[in-house]
Amino acid sequence: MLIPHYKLETNPFVPEGLRPFFSSASMRYAQLKLEALLEGRLQSLFISGPAGVGKTSLVEKALEGRANAEVSWIDPSIQHPQTLLETLARDIGPGEVSGPINELRHILEAFLKYQVAHNRMSVVVIDALERLPLPVIREIEALCRLRLRHKPLLHCVLITRNEELIANLIAHLEERRPAALVHQRLAGFTLEETIAYVRACLQGAGCEWIDELFLEETLVDVQGFTKGIVGDVNALCREVLDAVAVQGDELRQPRVTRALLKDAAARLNLRYDPTPWRERMAEEQLSPEAVRVSDPDELRILDARLIVTSGGKVVAEIALNRPRMVLGRDPACDIALESSYVSRYQNLFMETPDGWILFDLNSTNGCFVNGRRVREHRLRDGDLIAVGQHQLRFLSPSAGKAPVPTRKGEDTLVSPRPALPKRA
Repeated sequence: MLIPHYKLETNPFVPEGLRPFFSSASMRYAQLKLEALLEGRLQSLFISGPAGVGKTSLVEKALEGRANAEVSWIDPSIQHPQTLLETLARDIGPGEVSGPINELRHILEAFLKYQVAHNRMSVVVIDALERLPLPVIREIEALCRLRLRHKPLLHCVLITRNEELIANLIAHLEERRPAALVHQRLAGFTLEETIAYVRACLQGAGCEWIDELFLEETLVDVQGFTKGIVGDVNALCREVLDAVAVQGDELRQPRVTRALLKDAAARLNLRYDPTPWRERMAEEQLSPEAVRVSDPDELRILDARLIVTSGGKVVAEIALNRPRMVLGRDPACDIALESSYVSRYQNLFMETPDGWILFDLNSTNGCFVNGRRVREHRLRDGDLIAVGQHQLRFLSPSAGKAPVPTRKGEDTLVSPRPALPKRA
């Protein structure tokens, strides 16, 4: 178990865990269309997307507590049209009915017409449509065509991973008359949605050290392995938190590392996609407001200085006016850079009788000076320190006030992209 201070009372990513319902941008569009269907403005809604993206959960949430609709869920266990009609009669019709299939059709149609005439709604949800046999699908098509004074007798939500099947069904349903049919594809969470979801789950489980347990760069890797598919996010986080719990007694501060995450993803056969890192690195640029110094004394010419550039533009000039100064993402650092590519405690600048020395504080992605990775480096006038896509030019006290001229293209020098696990 984890040491008491870091112990999670429960793993929130297990199936019965304390997980909030989160929706992706595509899910929010689907929610609006579900509301339109439940208000009678749509006859049928097709929902597609990869396994684990949350299609069924979305529909369950939308139908939860609906008092104005009778609902029947049809799953792949229904393998015969007669079983389908018997299930519908039991769930939304008159009750348990048996008899020949034609008699079942007439009974169900008569009951549904009665419901529509009294402004009552009947909704059938077809889950995993692609796994139903063709005769059952054809029976569903026939039910979707039933009308009373141009009003549909059934409102259908059809969930599937097979978009070709959806195209064929829509074509069949619209052969005789136009119908109010809509198809909504679901995609996975965006990176920001995945980060918010994981943090909300941990917070719901009583975790008070989320930033220490899951570093932001690790959450970017979660997105890389799962592509934001919530089922895969849950499985990966569950697996890696169980691994952290096993090592809890050996760790001074339990943490989800990139190595643990890679091993967990390999066990789940998840392949890595580095796109989230590329997009994050391409988009981020520091602003002057993102660079803060804890004791911003007036710049003195005799102090060594750091010229901070991002996106080819100078955003800050910092005086190294104390013998030891720590640079990192944490606001308590002497020099704080508000950047997702900076570790909480990235570098230490230390003044010695022989000049300034730069130390790497075991940062996640390392310390690079003039394009070379270093753990300790004696700084010289004009050295260029790369932090992700941002640069810090070191100017010694002897450099005076004017910045040292740079060679063409040198101000674009960056450290290699953050270390990524190899593809599983």
